[in-house]
Amino acid sequence: MTTQTQKTLTLNCPINTTSYGYVSTYLYLELIKNGYDINHVAIGPTQSDSYLTPKIESVLRKNNEYNIKDPVLKIWHQHDLSFLGRGIKIGFPIFELEDFSSLEKYSLKTPDELIVCSKWAQKVIQDKIGRSSVVLPLGYDSSIFAPASMPERDVTIFGNFGKFEIRKGHDVLIDIFNKAFTPKDNVCLVMMPHNFFLNQQETDRWVKKYKSTPMGDRIMFVSRQESQQMVYNIMKQIHCGVFPARAEGWNLEALELLATGRHLIITDVTGHTEFCNNANSRLVKMESGKEKASDGKFFDGSFEWHAIGNNEIDQCVEHMRSVHKLRLDNNLGINEEGIASTGKYTWKQIGYQLHDIIKKVTNEGNCGAKHS
Repeated sequence: MTTQTQKTLTLNCPINTTSYGYVSTYLYLELIKNGYDINHVAIGPTQSDSYLTPKIESVLRKNNEYNIKDPVLKIWHQHDLSFLGRGIKIGFPIFELEDFSSLEKYSLKTPDELIVCSKWAQKVIQDKIGRSSVVLPLGYDSSIFAPASMPERDVTIFGNFGKFEIRKGHDVLIDIFNKAFTPKDNVCLVMMPHNFFLNQQETDRWVKKYKSTPMGDRIMFVSRQESQQMVYNIMKQIHCGVFPARAEGWNLEALELLATGRHLIITDVTGHTEFCNNANSRLVKMESGKEKASDGKFFDGSFEWHAIGNNEIDQCVEHMRSVHKLRLDNNLGINEEGIASTGKYTWKQIGYQLHDIIKKVTNEGNCGAKHS
């Protein structure tokens, strides 16, 4: 797929260990493979994990260099799709809710081409601002997140990966775990919930909420890992991921768990519906309607997300008990459907799709001449 004529492109995005940063890093690497000469203009501090750092040394050297006539791909939030230079503008926001503020609507109308990562997001864009967009799913690193045999342990291990947030359902996950099991049950919940945007006091409140319950001793908190490889080493030690999310833009960790062959309990709404289905996941039907998207930290209640009521909690409880029983009966095999469903989401495949999108919007690959 690599082209003979090198094309220049300005990539305006974060390169770091946030979700946006990982997405940007992998897309950068795939664009390089597809023949692009990338100029990177950083959003925030530029850094990477121990595995990826050697692969992005060139972008670290070329930070904030760009030609004003080159096309720009901006990977960033929907409220700030302002662009550098005078080239073709391609915006790629990742959002969780189903409505936008006036500023966000204005911002989302700015790019010449708008990329979203799911058909759910595409419909939201069409319904709320009346413009078209193209779907580019997010991916996973298949060189790291490879299928692994299920852990042979006497304890059923559930896992949740993602920063502490009410949006992600962390306020109810602890209730679900305590309702599903008692301390007599041989189960464990592994949590990797580090949130850059919480101070220590806020983090401590979350941890106390979990640890001060009857099942508190069955919960293990894992600190943020230094690399994707280290995350994988933890993921392959669990049996099932649990994600009672009210809203998600994508959920990278859920896809990585499926690629690893792990089972998944997850809500049937928003971004992750792009890759989660009845064949590869235990879906939680969201039947309690909507509620104000308010958490006192990141969302102020201006819009809505999906509500989690007793119905959704009970579904999660039954799914967790079902997984535990299968493990007790030695019938909890690797999630073959999950593995099979993720093949089209490798970053290599996503890179090909992004190359085609850029080629189309810039007139079959004429992304601007390299200026001396």
